[in-house]
Amino acid sequence: MAAREDANDAGGPSEFAFLTTQTVLAEAVSSPVPVARALLLIDVPGSLRVTRELGDARAYHVLKYLAETVRLADTNTGRVVRSLGDGFVLVFDSVDEALAHAVTAQEEVSRGKPTDVPLKIRCGIHYGDLIEADGGVFGVAVYLASRVRAHAHGGEILLTEAAREACSAPDRAFNDFGPTLLPGFEDPVRVYEYPWQKDPEACAIKPTEQPTAGWRSAPR
Repeated sequence: MAAREDANDAGGPSEFAFLTTQTVLAEAVSSPVPVARALLLIDVPGSLRVTRELGDARAYHVLKYLAETVRLADTNTGRVVRSLGDGFVLVFDSVDEALAHAVTAQEEVSRGKPTDVPLKIRCGIHYGDLIEADGGVFGVAVYLASRVRAHAHGGEILLTEAAREACSAPDRAFNDFGPTLLPGFEDPVRVYEYPWQKDPEACAIKPTEQPTAGWRSAPR
């Protein structure tokens, strides 16, 4: 063992260096190719409050109901790549599909009322390049979708500008929140709301060109 260590210290070949080189070469050969996808992230704001009020057992059944609602809806033409109890990551081929499913999920949760404790979901949609590998998704696009989802209040569907541009819905169907500073992103990201409960003409918000802070008041 000492002889091997001496050889390595003297600049001789190292089995660890060999393995590292082989690993790098293997990764280069099998490097996944980015693909454009629509990401839909859904979660329950205030899920800790809900769990405390209901207790662990009842909260588990409520979140299970929510998971089945998200997964089994007819509009779910995508796939669930991650489920974290109170949150889901879904991937779709198009923003239209992601938006349709987000609306269905909001409607079902709003109509279902599985508990007396107020329960809402919030949705964030982004369209961009990502890596699909090992049954999951990876890349900056996933982080951006997560930040937009976190910026939403309960009952809201928010989209990035990239998602809105890739959607077939007319511009008037969206409320423009303007450039928004999101955690981890130096440049403002323009964010839009899709008011699934209201007449878009009646709740239009005047766009602003000044970046707004990447936080809002407590979820409604």
